[in-house]
Amino acid sequence: MTAVASLLDAEAPHPRAAVFLLRRALEGGLETYISAHRSALSRCRTETKVVWLAHNLDHRLAGRLAAVWRNLSVACHHQQFALPPTVGELLGWRDEVAFVLRALRT
Repeated sequence: MTAVASLLDAEAPHPRAAVFLLRRALEGGLETYISAHRSALSRCRTETKVVWLAHNLDHRLAGRLAAVWRNLSVACHHQQFALPPTVGELLGWRDEVAFVLRALRT
């Protein structure tokens, strides 16, 4: 998360790099949670893990995780005519990822 902050605080922000780091942090936190609570899902795709969370965790938290993961995933895939995410969007996603990671640790 500190690497994301430095990418966004730079004179010329690097939004795509920040998106990849945020998504990786979110997926890492999800993997840690899954490994501790349902290790059989460790080899499954992220979508499967998110669906499992929706049925076995607070559905609002699972929804927040799913929404931010989807936004980050869409932003990770370069679209020819799509603009990169704004710094404001990235800051919002960073805050949401931090919230979800804290909630998964408790």
